[in-house]
Amino acid sequence: MKITDILDAKLNLGLEHMDLEHNQKCTIEKLKQLHREMEEEAEPEGGDICDQYADAIHKEERELEKITKEMKVISDKIEELENLI
Repeated sequence: MKITDILDAKLNLGLEHMDLEHNQKCTIEKLKQLHREMEEEAEPEGGDICDQYADAIHKEERELEKITKEMKVISDKIEELENLI
């Protein structure tokens, strides 16, 4: 692999990682907002509204896990490319 190919691949992976970081921050903010809204709107004893928020929070938590795993894979690939230089 030529050095320019390695650097291009590293740059592309870096940009992809930055996009994922942005998505991660947005997802974290969504989670915080859902928790705030749930505290204000959901019934303390549970119920339909509480269940809706719990489902939404669970969905965002799964998305956050997915993003975090993707970021780890990309970080590992970047590290591999750095070792080639």
